[in-house]
Order: sequence, then structure tokens, then C-alpha cells
Amino acid sequence: MANIVTAKEISQYLKLSESTVYKLASAGEIPGFKIGDSWRFDMDLIMSMVSSALKEAMRRKDQPSVQPFRGKEIPRRAQTGKKGE
Repeated sequence: MANIVTAKEISQYLKLSESTVYKLASAGEIPGFKIGDSWRFDMDLIMSMVSSALKEAMRRKDQPSVQPFRGKEIPRRAQTGKKGE
């Protein structure tokens, strides 16, 4: 039997705001469904999603987590915070 929960319960479990849960659900990034205007979630599917994400993170742990900076160089004045340099 499915363990159906609300967005508030998911937000507490994932340590996210309710609005973020709604955005993720609307974008299809977390599994959920609507009954009328209300979102509902299967906690077992959410826990499975989290477990898969953790396994993927552990699989990639030998890869660098920080990507090299490829943007524009920051002007010296912005780096030092001093005016006129």
C-alpha cells in the first residue's frame, strides 16, 4: 500500500520549503500527482529517489566536486574591495 503524504511532509523530510517542493513537482523533478488543486506524493517513491541520488553521489565521489572556473576574470577592484585600484 502506498504511503501518500502532503507537500508539507515532503518539505520537512527533504529540508526544503514547500514552495520548492511545488516547483520541483511541477517541473517533474520529484514524483508526485495532483488531486484537484492539491499535490500528493508517495513517500516510498521519494525515499527511493533520495536513495538513488545518494548512490550516484557515492559512485562519483572519486570525481572532483568543484568544477574549474570558466567565466570572465573578476576585475582587481572587485577582488580587493578597494576603490581606485
